Amino acid sequence: MKFINQNDIMMFLEKPITRLSVFEIETIDAMLSMCEPAFIKMQEDFKVRIDFATFKFQLLKTMGEFLSKCDTCSEECLSNPHKHVEAKRYEQNHIDSTRWPTRLQKTTQENFFIMEYCITYADILFRYLLDAGIEKQAAHVLSEQAMLELAKWIEQNCIRKCNYECLRRYRSMGYCTLCSYMIQPLTCPKKQEIKPSVLGMQEEDFMCRREESPKKKVMH
Repeated sequence: MKFINQNDIMMFLEKPITRLSVFEIETIDAMLSMCEPAFIKMQEDFKVRIDFATFKFQLLKTMGEFLSKCDTCSEECLSNPHKHVEAKRYEQNHIDSTRWPTRLQKTTQENFFIMEYCITYADILFRYLLDAGIEKQAAHVLSEQAMLELAKWIEQNCIRKCNYECLRRYRSMGYCTLCSYMIQPLTCPKKQEIKPSVLGMQEEDFMCRREESPKKKVMH
């Protein structure tokens, strides 16, 4: 993770931290990795100021709110990931599936969830670019491009590499998995750095997944 740290995780993620939380944080870090160089270019091209820290805060807050709403949605996309989604539902949400990466075009609920997730990101970015002073049409084009770039990233990393693992195990505990993806390890209950109750978890929920540092090879 390049942009997400321990404080972000403790402040914005609901407890307990699940595999869905891992998906959330990984994708937000990917969004920020894409936006950092893009914002520099936008500031030069459009002569505006874009505050990266404020945008990061808005992403963490709003993407978390989206996932909270999904948890109470009657469609239950993640509970029934392979269920077919009718064309009418795509039309109602103004989604043209032919524009999306190939794997996401399959009309399943888990793919529909990913599309809505990416659209939420695009909406946040669009509003933020407008507030920064970028003209509406340009902001729309830039946010649409960003949406599809995120979709490509998810297809490559979450679908092709991991076969939807975090989404299909979305209620499984994810704190230790998330820790394994961090540059600096998260505070560890096993090392008594934080109480399991603070994380909404039990002692048996923790299993370290960080790789041990490789031993130095002895030169002969």
